[in-house]
Amino acid sequence: HPNPTEVISELGQRFETMEIGVKPYPSCRYGHAAIDALIGLRTTHQLNYQEVKSVQVGLPRTGWNIVGDPESDKQNPTNYVEGQFSMPFVAAVALRDGQLTWDDYARHLGDSNTLALCRKIRTVVDDRAEAEFPTNMSGVVEVVTTNGTFEDMVVTPRGEPANFLSGAEMRAKFDALVGPYLDDTSCGTLVDALLSVEDAKNIQGILAMTRPSTQENLRAVHKGT
Repeated sequence: HPNPTEVISELGQRFETMEIGVKPYPSCRYGHAAIDALIGLRTTHQLNYQEVKSVQVGLPRTGWNIVGDPESDKQNPTNYVEGQFSMPFVAAVALRDGQLTWDDYARHLGDSNTLALCRKIRTVVDDRAEAEFPTNMSGVVEVVTTNGTFEDMVVTPRGEPANFLSGAEMRAKFDALVGPYLDDTSCGTLVDALLSVEDAKNIQGILAMTRPSTQENLRAVHKGT
């Protein structure tokens, strides 16, 4: 039943926006814990994707339904949206590059090595991840290489309030998304304005700062690139 008094409970003291997660990767959230785990294993053990024999990613059933099934389709994405909702694809990019950014879709969707790696990656329902759900969208990974087997589980993916991104990570994400449309000076000015928005006399000035720096960038916005 609705509880109207809850709307104003702790008004000015409790800020619900602080309980909102921020995605570090431009893909379905259900795969992020596994991406974190794979990047961690890649860094710690200096994994080379060319030495990978097989990968198994374990997710809660709800996540598996979205990014893991049907397996043949998920292992062979053909466009950006299919890539975003393909656990094998985002896992393959993470293993190859140690990251996943928006530009990686254009680079990897047509890359035969990345797609071959996709077909080595299976997604399954994992009991441990299922036990954490829905509190956490956890992920369990097992990477079998020519040099051994490596495993990890990430319970709380980066970006959740309990495992939030650092200020530097937030700025890096902002710069990566805004960079194609604003030059460095304009980007820095916009950041400063946003971080001091409580002192702004009106919002129109800040909105004006979001306009692309050049006509070329403006055309890019219109084309949706």
